Amino acid sequence: MDPQRPPISAADIAAGQVAAIVTAAEHAAEDIAARAERAAREREREGQREADTLRQRAEADAARTREEAQREAVQIGELARKEADERIRSAQEAADEALAQAQQIGAGLTQLAATLESQAERILRDVQTGHRRLMADLRLGAGITPEEEREQREREHERERPREARTENPLDDLEVPSWAEKKS
Repeated sequence: MDPQRPPISAADIAAGQVAAIVTAAEHAAEDIAARAERAAREREREGQREADTLRQRAEADAARTREEAQREAVQIGELARKEADERIRSAQEAADEALAQAQQIGAGLTQLAATLESQAERILRDVQTGHRRLMADLRLGAGITPEEEREQREREHERERPREARTENPLDDLEVPSWAEKKS
């Protein structure tokens, strides 16, 4: 599939099929009418070739045949229109069903996205809480002063802010724990 062209929807495919069906039905009706006209003219020529005494009868036969051919062409045209209408209805129903299914899938995907986002936020909160506990335990084990612990919490709070609110330098987000820093 060409990545530049958008995918063709089921409604577009159905509309194309309906147009093709209608065109085929119209061509079939025209072909039937043309064949009926040709048959009527041929019979008329045969009547003209006959003797003068048969001429009147041949013209009457040709007129009757023409009328029958026209009636038959009208009937066939009506049948073709009815069949085309039925196919159009079927195509519309299929397109409506495809649209309904697509809407259901879209709603399901929206709900799934919301659920996944909620789960991701919960996991992030759990990881942050665990990180804080671990860092507090490490500080206690390293003998960090209350002042150092306060500074550490401020740095953690800064790190949890959205990236847009932080400084532009990504190295500012990196932090060496105070218990690992060299004391001068």
